[in-house]
Amino acid sequence: MEQFTIEPLPKDGEKLLDALKNGLLVAVRSKNDFMYVLMRRGNYLLYLHTPGSPSGGQKRFEVNDKYTAIIKNFAALCDMAFAVTFDEQKMELYAVLAGAEDAILEKFPGGDRNADGTVDFGELLEGKG
Repeated sequence: MEQFTIEPLPKDGEKLLDALKNGLLVAVRSKNDFMYVLMRRGNYLLYLHTPGSPSGGQKRFEVNDKYTAIIKNFAALCDMAFAVTFDEQKMELYAVLAGAEDAILEKFPGGDRNADGTVDFGELLEGKG
């Protein structure tokens, strides 16, 4: 069975962007919402999920100044950020997303949090936040 590694990232936009430029998956958490970001072929690929929800969202944005600034800002807005390393040739992306989320929730359950103050990543990307 293939594995992935998860390392905490400081809440620093430059370090978050560096992780993406190095091909890593970045997971950011705000209360009980997760967003996963990859940079591939000139695009930001974003996957949004709330644990326990049977579905999630997916978005794709061109790597440009506007979206780079928004992605960089997630570091300051999120509660936690993580860099996830995995072999894309051997591991299915959705299995990595689910496994990373489970590992983060196991170590940082966040059961003492309420929904107030949650950053809605999707709204920020659409310019509503």
